[in-house]
Amino acid sequence: MTGRLVGICLVQAAIVALLAFAVFGADGPSPRPVAGESAAAAAARAKAPVVPAEPLASAAGDSVETNPATIRAAVAAQVRPDDPVGVLLMGRVLARDGTPAQANVGFLQGSVRRFATAEADGTYAVAGLQPGTLDVTLRGAGIVEATETITLDQDAIQYRDFTCGKSIAVQVRIVTPDGQDATKAMQSGMPHWVMFGDFTVVGQQNPLPDRIAPTDSGRVFVGDAQWRQQRDQSGGIIGTLHLSALPAHVAVLLRHLVLQKQVVQPGQQLVEFVVDLAALDKMASSATVRIVDEHGAPLQGIGVRLDMGNSMGPATNSDESGRVEFVGRMPGWLRLSVHAKDRESVAKQVHLEPGQRVDLGDLQVGPAMPLVGTVVDFEGKPVGGSVTWTELKWRDVPTPFRTNHTARVDAEGKFSLWGTGRGRIAVQVRSQDGRMAAGVFDNPPVGPVVLRLDKPGECTVTRPADPTRSFVVTVFDGRRQPVHSVALDTRASRSKIHLPAGEYTFEVHDERQQLVHAGSLTFGETPCAMEIR
Repeated sequence: MTGRLVGICLVQAAIVALLAFAVFGADGPSPRPVAGESAAAAAARAKAPVVPAEPLASAAGDSVETNPATIRAAVAAQVRPDDPVGVLLMGRVLARDGTPAQANVGFLQGSVRRFATAEADGTYAVAGLQPGTLDVTLRGAGIVEATETITLDQDAIQYRDFTCGKSIAVQVRIVTPDGQDATKAMQSGMPHWVMFGDFTVVGQQNPLPDRIAPTDSGRVFVGDAQWRQQRDQSGGIIGTLHLSALPAHVAVLLRHLVLQKQVVQPGQQLVEFVVDLAALDKMASSATVRIVDEHGAPLQGIGVRLDMGNSMGPATNSDESGRVEFVGRMPGWLRLSVHAKDRESVAKQVHLEPGQRVDLGDLQVGPAMPLVGTVVDFEGKPVGGSVTWTELKWRDVPTPFRTNHTARVDAEGKFSLWGTGRGRIAVQVRSQDGRMAAGVFDNPPVGPVVLRLDKPGECTVTRPADPTRSFVVTVFDGRRQPVHSVALDTRASRSKIHLPAGEYTFEVHDERQQLVHAGSLTFGETPCAMEIR
């Protein structure tokens, strides 16, 4: 294994120098012209004899020839199923006119994400992939975002070029009715909104909807335009929107709220949105909650937060009656969290409509009761890894498992879940080699908590490409207990679920928490599929 890893590193270094040869063969493409060089000089340089390179020395004192035969031999090597190095994929990102394109290249294979950067000459390289299908996404300033599915074979080193379209850059300003920078005005006049992020500008060829489905994130992903935001010297926000073509429909958002829409015409270089902060302030929501102990007595001085899934503001302490009030909160899905010494942690999702004032009632926070267990392989031997969990008692409506609670499984297979309390807990474990286990356990348990790792099955879920809708998929085990739940928002029309082999049932609820689909799934060697309509 060490030999192949060293070999790949050296071969990769060699290929950087000889990329044209490796990609295009012995003759190679026409060389790139040197600045100031004539076409005749470039042609003469292309015909000049190539001097063999010296071998590259490895850390062990061995050498790897950088001649084409050595490189091709390494490329021809087959990847083994137990090989952690995986497939090394490299190539170029090019615009449709053949010029190099700089881009961030994302690779999604099952639940594993890897990333690479295409540099100024368009070249990229990424290791750790496996044979099979994967989704590749290209993003970056100056290009149109694109996603495609590719299939890798068993070769240890493979090549793939990607093509993308060039974008059209339009400058954007967001101001108040009196011409002030809207972001600075919001920061000074509406500080309670600042913690939730800045304005976002989106665009696409078709008209944008007046309403976008809420998510628990601070930003929704709509359309195919790329928004690049930066601050000017005075601290205000300016930005550039990269569009695929003109005319185009554009809108300014604050989270999922559509504040204003426009149409950008061919030749237009500037878009200006006028945002009324007074109208915006009326959209802010408020919530109150009362923190009590397991007997219903108020708990004073308990830190409580009400944040989006990707942000965390300061905690608000409960008063002598256990009451906490949150004002000026961003509408949509928010995460109510409670952390107190010697007491269980709370992670509960709450939905607020624009301008809504809601009383969440009493939230009972009992003493901490860690759930301990063991992880073993198929033969019963202890295995390390990482464990995540969701306390089901906080899940009173269909919501995804997003608690950000993780713990380490030690070399003896032991784990202890922190901040848990009395009740049922859905637990998932993953090992470094991709095996997993899932189960639902009572706390305190009636017997030993043991999770047995196995190779997971895969289910591909597709949803309508409609930004006004979002979905939550909940998967149940044979005892009708939720073992997995995932949100399908506007980010992607396709997602993958991985669970241990077995028979399951599922339910799909939409953004109004209405049941829209239900059925059964079989996870195993053959991938399954679910289509939401």
